[in-house]
Amino acid sequence: MSESILNIDSITKSFVKNIVNVHGNNEDERYFIIDDLDLLVPKGKITALIGGNGAGKTTLFNIISGFVESDSGTVLYNDKSNSINISKMKPEQIARIGIGRMFQDNHIFQNLSVLENMLIADSNTFGEIPINSFFRTKKNKEVEENKIEKAKEIFENIFGNNNSFWERKNDKAKNLSYGQKRLLGLTRLLMGNYQLLLLDEPSAGVNASIIPQIMEIIKSFVDDKDLTVFLIEHNMKVVLDIADFCCFMSHGKIAALGTPDDVISNDEVRKIYMGA
Repeated sequence: MSESILNIDSITKSFVKNIVNVHGNNEDERYFIIDDLDLLVPKGKITALIGGNGAGKTTLFNIISGFVESDSGTVLYNDKSNSINISKMKPEQIARIGIGRMFQDNHIFQNLSVLENMLIADSNTFGEIPINSFFRTKKNKEVEENKIEKAKEIFENIFGNNNSFWERKNDKAKNLSYGQKRLLGLTRLLMGNYQLLLLDEPSAGVNASIIPQIMEIIKSFVDDKDLTVFLIEHNMKVVLDIADFCCFMSHGKIAALGTPDDVISNDEVRKIYMGA
């Protein structure tokens, strides 16, 4: 495995639930969402995280991106020159140092235009209060023009010249289809100065005809932009087609790790996750 961009060491996250025990008395019981989890995410590769509902996948992503604090353990982010402990950092700080995230619901601003959605994602403002950043930036005409040109180049690079996204740049994002919103959510990650992208189920809920395009965009992040992708994905065809590595999460731990073929053919994975 190549050099790691993330070193996840002994991460634990739990919650306490009040229950009535067999004696009829109230007592607190601790449940572990993530239980002493270790994982290295290789740099310059696509790593898929799979597992059943409730396995702790999204909680792990929330810890990495600063939206949830772990009970114990550390997450180290290895950028081009430093190793940074991000365990206690806020989401906006984590975004600034080079980690971008696309959530399952896209986080598209429905009443802003396609272009405005691109502009507010620029320069690591994603994860803060991006709409405020946008209106501050808008006062500076030269900066705004540069960002518009950057957005146009990104659209052309991914979708070609005379693409529908640029043609519809002034349309409200709410008028896009769900699949188009997903494509926009992926594309605008390139407006940020990121090295690591966390993608939460990029193919979920989209029309099957859009999935090949989603896969091509994700592969281009690594092959053309030299980025690293760590993604949660339930579509096994997507995992097999684009992932370099795959890890299977079960009961808050990494239960299997290797190539997608190796992990998906693992007896435990097939029994627990795929029902085979």
